[in-house]
Amino acid sequence: MMAALSPTAQDRLFLLGLGVGACALVGAMRQLLIYYRDQAALPPAENKPQYITQEVEDSLKISTLSKLLDSSNYSIQETTSIIICERALHDSTSVDAILHRVTQPDYDTRESGIRTLTYILNSSTIHLLNKPATYAALVTSLEYSLADYKHNPYDKEWDNWQLRDAIEQECLIILAQLVCKFGVENLIKVRFVERFLAKEPWGKDDQERQNKFCESLHTRHQLSELILPLVWDSKGRNQLCASKLLPLDYEWEQPSPRDVRMTNGEGTAGEEFHVEIEISGHLPARRRRDQSSEEDSIRRRNREAMVLNDGTRPFGRDDIIQRASTT
Repeated sequence: MMAALSPTAQDRLFLLGLGVGACALVGAMRQLLIYYRDQAALPPAENKPQYITQEVEDSLKISTLSKLLDSSNYSIQETTSIIICERALHDSTSVDAILHRVTQPDYDTRESGIRTLTYILNSSTIHLLNKPATYAALVTSLEYSLADYKHNPYDKEWDNWQLRDAIEQECLIILAQLVCKFGVENLIKVRFVERFLAKEPWGKDDQERQNKFCESLHTRHQLSELILPLVWDSKGRNQLCASKLLPLDYEWEQPSPRDVRMTNGEGTAGEEFHVEIEISGHLPARRRRDQSSEEDSIRRRNREAMVLNDGTRPFGRDDIIQRASTT
């Protein structure tokens, strides 16, 4: 058959076969190179967890934690501090040792104890210190603070909180957190009113002390966070009267749920916080609210609102959707 083809046709057929063979060879080489490339590629390493398990945390020795605290890496220092604080809070011996330092007459010893206590506490661990020993230690420290420096007399127009000693401030802050979450029962048992509050410079005589103390009930001073819960409790009021801070003819009214104090002294739905207390003979009585149940229901309904924010943007006024008021 090849003999029947002309020389020109033979040359063309030869070139065609040569081109097909070259393409096949290139394709085969490409497939071989792809195969060897895929075989030589290293698979990506699996991501290992970056957190410390509880077993690893419990196995760390004190000497190891001490070295980690000296690390130049801030994240390592922070993690180590958290581990140490959690261990201390869950160890009754460590807590008792800290509270013992808080009750010492020496200023530097008390300062180290109260600063340590403040450092290891947060809103989720405050319940671990809700015990009589904590209240007793803090009130004892406050008693020593009375002699540490001269306290400023009470003034209605300004709060002398910033002029108080740092140790005294920290003690009052911790007590305020405990009272806010667990009530004033333990604070009353350790005689906070008699041992500290009554010794504050309210006035020169009993009449002036009572007038200024009753006047403070209508202010937003920092100390009010501890005073008002005592006034609202019957046993607390008895101690205040026994210490001659409240008059015996003091008239008190249970605050309504609408008057619950919120963060930074703001009332519910942005209302101005105030306590409806009447003090006969010393201060003009505040006007009571006379509202029917229907008006009260409308007032609560007008305050209802929803806050919609997925966390991807800063919180703003546009995120608040209020319910349309009905009259």
